[in-house]
Amino acid sequence: MSLRSRCMRLLVALLISLALFTPVARADSLSIVYTSPQNQTDVVSSGFTSVVFTGYLVNNTDAPITFQLSYVLGPPSSFYVASLIQGIGFPGITLAGGQSTSIFDLATVNLNPFDPSLTYPGVVNFNLDAISLPAGGLISESADSIQVVTGVPEVSTLNLLALALLAGYLATWIKRRDRRREAIS
Repeated sequence: MSLRSRCMRLLVALLISLALFTPVARADSLSIVYTSPQNQTDVVSSGFTSVVFTGYLVNNTDAPITFQLSYVLGPPSSFYVASLIQGIGFPGITLAGGQSTSIFDLATVNLNPFDPSLTYPGVVNFNLDAISLPAGGLISESADSIQVVTGVPEVSTLNLLALALLAGYLATWIKRRDRRREAIS
């Protein structure tokens, strides 16, 4: 037997052993399916605004699952957020095997009004987690984000506008003054 055929047999045996002993990746037992974008943009101004994430949940198993939705919000994001309300709180719901919920608000994020001490545009990142009850283990999670931009003009923009209007008024006044002088002479 040639060296080449021995190498080929060894390679085939290695591939077969890898296929037999490698664990198969399973899907999450619960899927969070969005009907709205997971990454949204919101314009903040003088009042509170709300950003709503809608969707539904699917039980990918044959057994019922009891769970609630929870969230994890990081410190940089928390300055922009007034509150975050998850769609299924405690005591949770039980979803039969193979069933799905109807479309509902998975999470509602209420953003604070414009705050000049914050940097805009900002980003709110949070994870929406499905937590099993009563054990408390993580079943599924999804990453969501909101790009926070401001609709309130900055002071420098207002100053530029005022200066432009003043310059226009002065140019018009000077032009009229020159016309009057020409008319007199």
